[in-house]
Amino acid sequence: METTITEKWLHEMENELMLLDDMETTPVERLRHSMPLINRIIADVKKLVIDIGFASPEAEIYFFKHIKPRFYAHQIYEILLYNLRTQKPVGTPEMVKAFYEAELLQIFREFRINAFPYAYYQTKATELDQIYFIRDAQPINIPVLELIDPLPGFSTTMDYTFAKFIAYERQRDYLLEQISNMQIKSNIRDVVSEDEVKLKWTGDTINLAEIAYGIWLTGQINDGNASVTEIFDYLGKCFQAKIGTAFRRWQSISRRKRLSQTKFLNQMRDAVQKRLDDENGI
Repeated sequence: METTITEKWLHEMENELMLLDDMETTPVERLRHSMPLINRIIADVKKLVIDIGFASPEAEIYFFKHIKPRFYAHQIYEILLYNLRTQKPVGTPEMVKAFYEAELLQIFREFRINAFPYAYYQTKATELDQIYFIRDAQPINIPVLELIDPLPGFSTTMDYTFAKFIAYERQRDYLLEQISNMQIKSNIRDVVSEDEVKLKWTGDTINLAEIAYGIWLTGQINDGNASVTEIFDYLGKCFQAKIGTAFRRWQSISRRKRLSQTKFLNQMRDAVQKRLDDENGI
């Protein structure tokens, strides 16, 4: 089996899921859109693997170590995100922050419980790949705490555990970003009051994201010490715009065709150049 086929399906699935990050959906709406998509593609991948197999042990290891975990990580993450959003308390910012911090500690506990396999995952070790990522491999005396989806022909000792690590790390980053944003927004409220907001961004918010990244990458604020998240939140507050998360917006920009990756910045440059040319009679 050519792993390029499953990688292509993975990228297509991730592109569709990225669209949900830019949409304002309820937890139920998001799950209703994401899970059928993920489950359908996983079923197609499973059938392909069982029907065709792999040309070599190396190809099999690569698939079960690097490809299959990413498919299942999306499935796990969507459930984690749904639970997080539905269980988030309706209360003060302090209550919400405490809830996020408690969820973060739970993720760290998961990493500690699975200390050995997580270290193997983090360090990109390969010594046990023949045991961990080959189907029907003989077990060794290193404990594995769980084996999910033990479908013959589509499971190895460690692929699902790796999927969990990917999902938990993504959830960890999401929680850290939410906590950071709450602190940043609190600081911004001290600087910019609602009465001072006079301008509203009416263009596409992805254009404002391009500006934010341009400001950040050229170090224009606080001698280059302002984070891109701080710039995103400040511009969003000033222009009454919901820009989205910096990481997701960067993914959207980077996945564009190369000639249009900085579409709005190019339009701004051309507009300024035209104004100068008109004034100079060129």
